[in-house]
Amino acid sequence: MKVYLTSSLLLTLLRSSRKLKIQKLLLEALDSHQRFFTSSFSIHLLLQGLEDIDVIKKKQILGFLEDLTDTIFELDTESLRTQILMSETCDLEMAIALKEGMEEVFVDLEREVTSLPLLVVRNFFGETK
Repeated sequence: MKVYLTSSLLLTLLRSSRKLKIQKLLLEALDSHQRFFTSSFSIHLLLQGLEDIDVIKKKQILGFLEDLTDTIFELDTESLRTQILMSETCDLEMAIALKEGMEEVFVDLEREVTSLPLLVVRNFFGETK
């Protein structure tokens, strides 16, 4: 299964008190042969959320993400168009995931996120409490 890791999940993985639980869930997903993907946009959002750390640590994080994911997708016009057309049901990260053929999106958000017909959203926020 192809899984898109959003900036919210990546930020929680680095900063939250729940990171050990999320690490365990991600390891279980890897053990079941799920493949992880993200995008340059998601990494940009993550690094914005980590603005108070130095450049060396940001480079290390980028290296870890390159190791964790099979591919880091670029932001393109088609993804922007998809998000504009579906603005009420999906954000830009979900639009990238849809365009790239992902089957599932992992998020970690307090608000509820609805799955789409072609994209299952798994919210780790409620699962790790």
